Amino acid sequence: MQPKFNVDREKHNKLFYKEYENDKCVFQFHSHIELYFVEEGEMEFLVGGNHRVLRAGEMSVALSYESHAYKTPVYSKSSVFIIPIYLCEQFIIATRHKKASAPFITNTQTVARIKACIEELKRSDINEIMQMGYLHVILGIVMDNVFMDTEADSPDPMIPSKMLLYINENFKSDMNLDSLAAKFGYHKSYVSRYFKQCFQVGFCEYLSAIRLKNALILMNEQKHSITHCAIESGFNSMRTFYRVFREEFGCSPGEYLEGLASNNRLEKVERR
Repeated sequence: MQPKFNVDREKHNKLFYKEYENDKCVFQFHSHIELYFVEEGEMEFLVGGNHRVLRAGEMSVALSYESHAYKTPVYSKSSVFIIPIYLCEQFIIATRHKKASAPFITNTQTVARIKACIEELKRSDINEIMQMGYLHVILGIVMDNVFMDTEADSPDPMIPSKMLLYINENFKSDMNLDSLAAKFGYHKSYVSRYFKQCFQVGFCEYLSAIRLKNALILMNEQKHSITHCAIESGFNSMRTFYRVFREEFGCSPGEYLEGLASNNRLEKVERR
């Protein structure tokens, strides 16, 4: 399962807190640090390569660019606290060559300490100095409890977000690994390894997925030819488009459109 880059989350550059009931999240990643708390019931979490069912009073930690997903098997109440990386530069520097090998905190007293700091941060009258103080306490507790292992070659945490945003804004152009490398001033072989290391997916595979998603949106409008949808989405080879489409959906673009038309006819009949 390929994780999705959450562009909307990436562009939201403020502290974020929200409560949920029976929440779920597709496999995704972003540059921000995400702390997720189970308030009631239980939830199933996948963070990096770690899977665990968490219960009330426990939490998960997804570090910068760490793939994560969660779902509610039966019932849950939960909350999430998102910290943009520009607010925790010292933490990013301290963890640059580390990874969270156990990204879950199950000691309820430790979790309660973090939540108490979050409650202070939610106050409308808190000043910037106090805000940074509580954030440092939260991140310090996280560092002490997720058992970080050292990595030999961890990428700069600021560049990946810029790369992904650039791809999402320019995928319709004649983009390739050479142009991406030139944009960021690196050799293409380095960018290729760097991209794979950061996102666990190759550049070409990721670019094709973004283009395919856009083509599918256009196809669902049923206003354009298949060729128009492919070219408008950045594919410069129909052969490549057909191959990628069949690999993803198990059918040709034409067969997909026939299915859409058939479903639409059926819906019209049912309305009568």
